[in-house]
Amino acid sequence: MRLDENDYLTFQLYTASKATRVKRARLRSWILTTLTFACLAYLFYRSDNDFLTVYFLVFAGLSLFFFPLYSRWRYKKHYQKYVLDVYKDSLGQDIDLEFCNDNIVTKAKGGEVRINKSEVKEINEIKDFYFIYINTGSALIIPKKKADNLDEINREIKSMVDTLGAKHNVELDWKWT
Repeated sequence: MRLDENDYLTFQLYTASKATRVKRARLRSWILTTLTFACLAYLFYRSDNDFLTVYFLVFAGLSLFFFPLYSRWRYKKHYQKYVLDVYKDSLGQDIDLEFCNDNIVTKAKGGEVRINKSEVKEINEIKDFYFIYINTGSALIIPKKKADNLDEINREIKSMVDTLGAKHNVELDWKWT
């Protein structure tokens, strides 16, 4: 299989959507932006400047309703740049994925990585991907559409969940919001 920019981007967005810190930062930005416009409207209302009062009230209303859309777009742009910067050498490389008795083996141009199945902490499944998180903090990205052996991957994931007790989260309707 070959991982491209969108595969890494989806992984980053999924991980960000589950991070409490990112959720709080987005919510805080939304609230502060809306409150700033509302406070400015109040200040201009107190100084009898009707034009600027209405102006900032309109922006407070727009912020209240449209800031989540802007935030979603902005974070996506941020992670697109991040992916291109961090994963630029990995994009488009062929990766072989093999499940052995006790290991998951990935082979790429740069070398081979063996991961003990007992180190698998969590498996997240969304519509088009499996994200297998390892105890060390790293993760495997497995795009379902690009996998040659999806049936084997499904069996191995079921096996890791059943025998090793790995946590399996299924969110087939997940999307970046």
